[in-house]
Amino acid sequence: MKILLAISPSEGEVTSFSAPEFLKDFSVYPPLGLLAIATNVDPKHEIKVLDCDAKEYGIQDVVNIAKEFKPDIFGISTVSRRIYSALTVCQKIREEFPETVIIAGGPHINDFPIETMKLEVFDYALSGYAEDTFPRFVDILSNGNNIDSLLKEIPGLYIKKGDEILFTFKNESPVLLDELPYPRRDLVDLKDYFTLADNKQMTTMYTSRGCPYKCTFCDVQEKTYHFRSTNSIVDEMEYILSLGIDDIHIFDDTFNLGRKRVIDMCNEIIKRGLKFSWSARVRAHPADPEMLALMKKAGCNRLQCGVESLLPISLKNMKKKITLEHINDFFAACQKLEISTLMYLILGFPEETPKYRDQISDEIKKLNPTYIQVTVLYPLPQTSFYFDLLEDKFYKKDYWAEFFKNPVRDYCLPPCRPNKLHQEYLSLALEIQKKFFFSPAFVLRELRRTLTLRLLLLKVLGAFKLFMHRSA
Repeated sequence: MKILLAISPSEGEVTSFSAPEFLKDFSVYPPLGLLAIATNVDPKHEIKVLDCDAKEYGIQDVVNIAKEFKPDIFGISTVSRRIYSALTVCQKIREEFPETVIIAGGPHINDFPIETMKLEVFDYALSGYAEDTFPRFVDILSNGNNIDSLLKEIPGLYIKKGDEILFTFKNESPVLLDELPYPRRDLVDLKDYFTLADNKQMTTMYTSRGCPYKCTFCDVQEKTYHFRSTNSIVDEMEYILSLGIDDIHIFDDTFNLGRKRVIDMCNEIIKRGLKFSWSARVRAHPADPEMLALMKKAGCNRLQCGVESLLPISLKNMKKKITLEHINDFFAACQKLEISTLMYLILGFPEETPKYRDQISDEIKKLNPTYIQVTVLYPLPQTSFYFDLLEDKFYKKDYWAEFFKNPVRDYCLPPCRPNKLHQEYLSLALEIQKKFFFSPAFVLRELRRTLTLRLLLLKVLGAFKLFMHRSA
């Protein structure tokens, strides 16, 4: 069988009213989910992966490739903000190839499977971890015997039968990340992936999945924290190094949960004598100087930290479970150890005052992050913040529910605050980023550390986009 897997294109995605993110161009990461589910597919099948972000493919690009490839199975992975493009791509492919089996997966399917199946273009939707279930799905379809009964044995599968939507069953088996295969990185061009902070060939990997915290603004729905063993993690790192890649970004939702886990990993890297650089997405706590020093010794060169707010009452009310002291200590320790940092900051929490907004740039400067990303608080689906807007009647109807029933191009959710204040936040977020990235100290440092022409051009392009942007 011929199998075509794609990430849904960004074309027509939901128009967020968060401040335009200069650092949206900070990185392009490989589609680990698709590469992982492809690994155990029987080699007798021909499989192709389309990374629409890396290749900047639009809707028609995917359709044109499908016309040429003529897949027996077309799988698309989508997040909620891109359900329009996922739907449109599949509608066009259905018109061209009525017999092609269309299956959807990804975060949107985990959260809104029934709504997706009711769009009536998808034959199947597969929720949960699919490293094992997708290859089983392919095998059953390719064998062609007892398909209906065998598909019912696959957990997490939604099946369209006429006007009926059937669900098999939820997988109650323990998730053992050590048993999952390495992603098939040979299915994409690894040279397509980069971050503007690195001068080396890079790729990504997971050491854990899920996040047990319940931040009111966050849409990560996997609240059970699963993690890999030390040997499993470092074995994959060695494998990545064998591919000629010596820069790894750990793509966990929250890497540094479990101090012992982090320390054991670092000690194993050192014990094996592995020489490479790595980065990770972390919380400001736990991150004591001893642990950070060991991370540095093991090759850590950057930590991307979700600070969100520098207002203690906002940190408390958003259930972040960190304090201003944690934040100050984290950035001070990273600066002392010469670990670069990317600070994620959100404006627009209800407790913020004009005084806070006036002082925020100076407070950022005191922390001295290497990079920043500033956005405006946005009501993502399935978040406490969004549900509060509905409960408080600020939103008179469930806009996300309506959109998922009828996805439209460039959908824009109404602002979640009075318009004048909303515009102030948008302008402030833009002003903070321009002030930071166009400071002489930042520009000079980046010029000194940029070793390749490609990276320099990408940085210049990003700077141009930021300079030309005007707030709404």
